[in-house]
Amino acid sequence: MADLVVKDLKDLVSDLNELISQFEGALDFQNDDKGLWGQHNANLSMGDFADNWTVHRDAMVKDMKSLRDKVTKIDDAWSQGEQQLMDTFQNG
Repeated sequence: MADLVVKDLKDLVSDLNELISQFEGALDFQNDDKGLWGQHNANLSMGDFADNWTVHRDAMVKDMKSLRDKVTKIDDAWSQGEQQLMDTFQNG
């Protein structure tokens, strides 16, 4: 069962890294649809949404990085504990 937990933690870190990459990369195309919404008010509203979303996206990226770092520390501690336990059984 322990191997499953460690694998799940590694998968979670990998998934978080992918999400962070996607969220950070979203800035590259945030204004690609500028002016495509037909009506002037719709274009302004979509531009406002994109600008506001940047603030929220940045906060989400910060939180995801924090979670990723914490999960990485947990995974490292788990692996060290597992290695120490294995060493104890092999040497004792």
